[in-house]
Amino acid sequence: MDISLLSDIARTYGTPAYVYDLQKVEERYRLLENRFHDLPLDIHYAVKANAHPAVLQRLRELGAGADCVSIHEVKHALQSGFEKHQILYTPACPSLDDLDEAFRLGVRVHIGALEYLDYVARNFPGRPIGLRLNPDITGGGNEKIATAHRRSKFGIPWTFSGRLMELIEKYGLHVEGLHVHIGSDVKSWKDLARGVDFLTDVAPAFPQLRYLDFGSGLKVPYRPGDKEMDVKAYADHIRKRMSALPGIRIKLEPGKFLTAQAGVFLMQVNVVKQIPGALIAGVNTGFHHMLRPMYYDAYHHIENISNPGGEPELYDVVGHLCEEDTFARNRRIAGIRPGDILALRNAGAYGFVMASRYNLHPLPKEIIIDGKKVYEQ
Repeated sequence: MDISLLSDIARTYGTPAYVYDLQKVEERYRLLENRFHDLPLDIHYAVKANAHPAVLQRLRELGAGADCVSIHEVKHALQSGFEKHQILYTPACPSLDDLDEAFRLGVRVHIGALEYLDYVARNFPGRPIGLRLNPDITGGGNEKIATAHRRSKFGIPWTFSGRLMELIEKYGLHVEGLHVHIGSDVKSWKDLARGVDFLTDVAPAFPQLRYLDFGSGLKVPYRPGDKEMDVKAYADHIRKRMSALPGIRIKLEPGKFLTAQAGVFLMQVNVVKQIPGALIAGVNTGFHHMLRPMYYDAYHHIENISNPGGEPELYDVVGHLCEEDTFARNRRIAGIRPGDILALRNAGAYGFVMASRYNLHPLPKEIIIDGKKVYEQ
């Protein structure tokens, strides 16, 4: 996004503010779609990444379905215009009330624990279900976003496959889908391919199968020198593995890949403060609005859009909470002055959706760019 436009947005709407470019979202969707153009692919956008109604509406118009992890996301997706058959519900440790509601609403439900199967069989006999499996594969750019290792809470451990098959036969369960998601921000497509290999290997054991859901985890570049995942190579691998499974559809659940690069987080500098050994730029926000740097040690590029030609210096960019909330340490940024606007890039995923009102600060604004239209919603 152009810094002059971002500066205008900061002046018009104030900060802190998330800014989303819908044309960038569309560009990313088309890129992914084109890589799988000849495959029976359904893209289900991970609503948890960015649930803004304008983002959901644009992706729905492009042909995406919705991947939901809570019953509240399911309802939000329905309210945003997605049809029930387009919605996947893949919860972690849901309440029985939430499962009941998901089945009542008619969305596709993925079960991730053996302990739910008896309940599902007794209360929803004959209803097709998907199974989220845990293949004990380590992946993800951070241990907090690795979701298919042995100690993960997610999915039915494949080490219990014998018991799983007994329960399927005992209850006559109609398993229409298998799901695996090894983690987010996975560095190499070859790691994701291990999940693909696992599902395609076990698929023949499920005779009523209609689809395989490979989750996502597609990496986008955050740090200087980072490379985007080779999606073409990943698609080629899936194409090869699926050739032995005619008639089975493929599902992907991208979140970051579609929206991260479409978002910028704008913040204003309150004070530039010298302390022993460091120069601090204190801004009008904190980890309550953008949690990723503190929780995941995530890197986000930060630039001074008010003084882009200023002499670069090393800064710690910190928030205004009564916590050690830090966006960056020893980061080289063009000379910062009080009142300057800083832009934190790649903020379109797992930003606002993880925000809170900690210290009773208000939530940040959300601003939409759609071509020449700019509006707050």
